[in-house]
Amino acid sequence: MNTKKISILEDALGSFYCSKNEFLFYCPFCKHHKKKLSINLDKSVFKCWVCNTKGGISYLIRRFSTSDILHQWALLNQEVDMSSAELMFAEKKEEAEQVINLPKEYYCLGRKDLPHSAKEPLTYLMSRGVTSKDILYYKIGYCATGAYRKRIIIPSFNEDGNCNYFIARTYGQSWLSYKNPPTAKNIIFNDLLIDWNSPVTLVEGVFDTIKIHNSIPLLGSTLKESTQLFKKLAVKQPKIYIGLDKDALLKSLQIIHSMLEYGLEVYRLDTSNIEDIGAISRSEAEQLKENSLAMNTENIFNIYWSN
Repeated sequence: MNTKKISILEDALGSFYCSKNEFLFYCPFCKHHKKKLSINLDKSVFKCWVCNTKGGISYLIRRFSTSDILHQWALLNQEVDMSSAELMFAEKKEEAEQVINLPKEYYCLGRKDLPHSAKEPLTYLMSRGVTSKDILYYKIGYCATGAYRKRIIIPSFNEDGNCNYFIARTYGQSWLSYKNPPTAKNIIFNDLLIDWNSPVTLVEGVFDTIKIHNSIPLLGSTLKESTQLFKKLAVKQPKIYIGLDKDALLKSLQIIHSMLEYGLEVYRLDTSNIEDIGAISRSEAEQLKENSLAMNTENIFNIYWSN
């Protein structure tokens, strides 16, 4: 079995040499002149000792081989081929899913029987480029009274359809733009709506997600490896676009560096000439993705030192 696997890897990655129970290839990520990409067939994982990229062998095959080679690998691997991320996270105790209630004053703006008080929040949403279709899709509402008085409410639902968080953004004169629930932010915002088999875009805020299809807000500008979102990205391994605001460049590069270590395919959106993604049109946001830069350990440092 291992002989056949090595033959497939050789077709995909080129020549190798064997050291104990590991096989050393040239790294296709950092392209180091020595064979520093170590593959362990027993554990089905790889790691480059130069750029520190690591992950499951299946990811290497998907990323750097032809469809024919990929088919051969799939036939050979009828067993479950867990990536290094899955092996790492499977050992950790599963966290209880956070479930909360929306404010009792929440009123969905997608309803037909809207009261007069809905005029002001609807006007605000229109000024942000939010359409009636967006309101229905994201179940956007508002509160006219209560603790979240005069605030737009954008709920988040986990993969089971339960509410796990919500954003409360003022449309009135409050000095506090956001007043969010006193619960943990360690959730995947609107996981229910994400297609994990397609490219995923990471942005800062909820209004940014409305402009880019299949995107997730970080609810800030950081993403630690211990979060639910990072873990799921490491396991699912979709193509990832990073589109944080221009003042979060360093934080963007830190996130990208962490993702590259897990063998993720990451692209950076250049937001240096815009206020934020939420302030531009959908077509302009898609153009940012089309012009995005494929990231590696080398251009991370080039971007850092040039800014």
